[in-house]
Amino acid sequence: MRVYTPDELRRFLEGVDAALLGKAEVVVIGGAVERARQATGLAVPFAQSGVAYGPAELESRLERALPHLERLAVKVPEKHDLVLMKVVRGDEHDLQAIEAIHQRSPLDLETLLDRYQGEMGAAIIDPRRLKGHVLTLVERLFPEQLDIVEARLRKRGT
Repeated sequence: MRVYTPDELRRFLEGVDAALLGKAEVVVIGGAVERARQATGLAVPFAQSGVAYGPAELESRLERALPHLERLAVKVPEKHDLVLMKVVRGDEHDLQAIEAIHQRSPLDLETLLDRYQGEMGAAIIDPRRLKGHVLTLVERLFPEQLDIVEARLRKRGT
């Protein structure tokens, strides 16, 4: 699968905006619309996702991207929410993406842990597996905090 540059995605979403007849909102975790594909020449995959697990309050923290668009309100998950969405799957590609997010804009460990413990209970994944993914993330991003986090999660039963 092709990886699109931020500029290509911006151009694509500008094409979506230009093709719309009325106002629309989209939460982008990845995607696009056929007329925009034709207008930009970019075959960006764009579809409704049936499966995406994130923190329970994710929608209340969505952030506006590309505010210059007139018809299309593009919303993206706040970085801690996006990281937790990637942690659910927890494959190497996701962990590398999380490391890149952290390098661009450092994540706050306390925010990640609070959201994991308070908002990730509905994720359709074995809780032990999810906990393992979280601990792998902590080990990679905050290795000096791993023992403290393990103790915290044991104490709270998560």
